[in-house]
Amino acid sequence: MKYTSCIHLEHGITFFSNSVQICCISSHPGGGNILQIENYHGEPINWEDIFSKRSIMRENIKNGIIPDKCQGCYYLKEGDWNSENYFDEVLIGHFTHCNCNCIYCYTEKDKKFFNQNKTYNVYPIIKDMIDKGILSKNSTITFGGGEPTILKEFEELVYMLLDYDVYNIRIHSDGIKYSSAIEKGLKLGKITLITSIDSGSKEVYQKIKQVQCYDQVWKNLANYAKTKNGLIRTKFVLIPGVNDSLAEVKNWLKQTYEAGITDVAFDIEDNWFKEHRNNIPQYVYVICDFVFECYRQYNIKTCELYERASNLKIDRENRLKIH
Repeated sequence: MKYTSCIHLEHGITFFSNSVQICCISSHPGGGNILQIENYHGEPINWEDIFSKRSIMRENIKNGIIPDKCQGCYYLKEGDWNSENYFDEVLIGHFTHCNCNCIYCYTEKDKKFFNQNKTYNVYPIIKDMIDKGILSKNSTITFGGGEPTILKEFEELVYMLLDYDVYNIRIHSDGIKYSSAIEKGLKLGKITLITSIDSGSKEVYQKIKQVQCYDQVWKNLANYAKTKNGLIRTKFVLIPGVNDSLAEVKNWLKQTYEAGITDVAFDIEDNWFKEHRNNIPQYVYVICDFVFECYRQYNIKTCELYERASNLKIDRENRLKIH
């Protein structure tokens, strides 16, 4: 049956530090954050209860009743959706601990709280999904965080997913700690590794990350790139007032190719974007347009746009159509 919905509403699940939600998308007018379980800390999950709630929501969506929190989301689209009970969009973001200290991280709002936040073990939960046959092998499994490579269960969890033959595992890592599980997944062509460099120089990197690991990260990425089969993207999060120069962007693209990597990702800092969405300075458009249109000049094959960058691009295209 064709109706307007999205991949997350139909088959998505997100593990946060104290809740289970449908997705993590939040930059649209509705604000996202549709809860599945509140005050969650790793307890066994009643999957039938989750699917029952999903079924009620799905019937409402079929009748044109889109959840308020989804209003204005660009992920919504008309499609011939599958109503079976399984998950194929999974975000693992239940941890906040990290080995760097990015100035734009959401944990900056209350470092003391997040540093004391206990992390539950997600391995038994994912294993339960596999054992019950509700995790599709066609799933996109995304690691957010926090830094996933410092999770105690990370290596074991990735190896389990690889053995289960999930072939689309997306890992957001700062690249500071080298991982044998990531290396294996890249060799098998089942992992996409995304590392936010956010800079083209040591000075700006240290200002953003607040650690002196610039050379180490590029070294690790170059070693990962030798695996050849997997997909590696270096990412640049544009932070107006910090790394907002064309020179910084150009050097990031240049160093990406020199490390043997031919794919990148681009986004805009979340809080700044939400505050300035309806009043974007012209120079920000200039930088974004350069990335959107000129990355191939640096022998980069693809540029993936993340949520805010994608929203800005679509907003601008819609305004041009109107005028």
